[in-house]
Amino acid sequence: MPLPDSTLHQACQALADYLRSGLQAAANDIHIYLGAPAEVAAHRDQHRLGLFFYRFEPSGFQANAHPRDPWQVRLHCMISCMAAEESIDNPGADDLRLLGLVMALFHEHPLLPPVSLDSERLHLEVVFRPASDEQLNQLWSIQGDTAYRPSLLYEIALAQVMPERRRNEPPRVGTFGLETGADPGARSADFGGVLHAPLARARRVDPNQPGWAPLVCWVEDGDCVESLTLDVTITDPADFQPALWIAGVPGTTVSLEWQVWQGERWQAVVGGERVIDSPAIDPAHVPVALPGIALPALELDGRERWQLLLHVSRAHRPVPGGPVLPLRSNPLLISLYRGA
Repeated sequence: MPLPDSTLHQACQALADYLRSGLQAAANDIHIYLGAPAEVAAHRDQHRLGLFFYRFEPSGFQANAHPRDPWQVRLHCMISCMAAEESIDNPGADDLRLLGLVMALFHEHPLLPPVSLDSERLHLEVVFRPASDEQLNQLWSIQGDTAYRPSLLYEIALAQVMPERRRNEPPRVGTFGLETGADPGARSADFGGVLHAPLARARRVDPNQPGWAPLVCWVEDGDCVESLTLDVTITDPADFQPALWIAGVPGTTVSLEWQVWQGERWQAVVGGERVIDSPAIDPAHVPVALPGIALPALELDGRERWQLLLHVSRAHRPVPGGPVLPLRSNPLLISLYRGA
């Protein structure tokens, strides 16, 4: 009976798949295995790369991670290079050829293409970790009678271990306010002060920086804000199209990335595209006409509140031939509620 898959295995397999693609393994007759060198060494008639994941450790960024949240971990892998023994004229030469191919690939392209682990989309990075003689001796001393072959040690960061069932995620803070009172018994009463939405400040994109990210804000009644509220008993969300101001390098095509919260978790929703025509956000000089944007479809069931989160992103390739990375704007929020 086959074992169920896990996100840890998927992350390790992503590294093997990346090596197969980057080294053109099929064309060059290179076989890549997940396993200890002692197991890989048995295939003597093949050019082999053995990926031995020997240590897993926490990322160091999640001191108080919830048991039902994704757990970020660092993977430590020893890559052993074993050429086909029957085809070696100069013993060890083909091992070094394999070693050099792996080192060149990871040095030139350390970022792997995006990897989807359940609902998470990750960009794994390969970091070279020089090994001491003692460390290599420890790793190879547990391989039985297998002779030492040229090896490399890498760290792959950051992978995620996904829980079987994730916890419900809270909504985001959309507005803030302050209220004071003298009655200790009214501490749990409904808020009666004035709510304020965070205002957008004047900002400009530097077109000389290759890694610039778009700037966005909502425009309502001439004000530039980063959060809106909507009473669904008064206005149907399908009819609500807030004005969106996008700034960046004019002429650049950007993507709209929505996330919807309906009482459990933030779920990604496919958005559309826009073309930037403004280089800056300036609350003192709001454009006369700004395009409205349709909200994603919502299920207006018995819930009392919903939230929408919007990012605007552009595709950026930091290294020629490397993976394309999304550069995201500041977040914009729309809080929906059912009024009395």
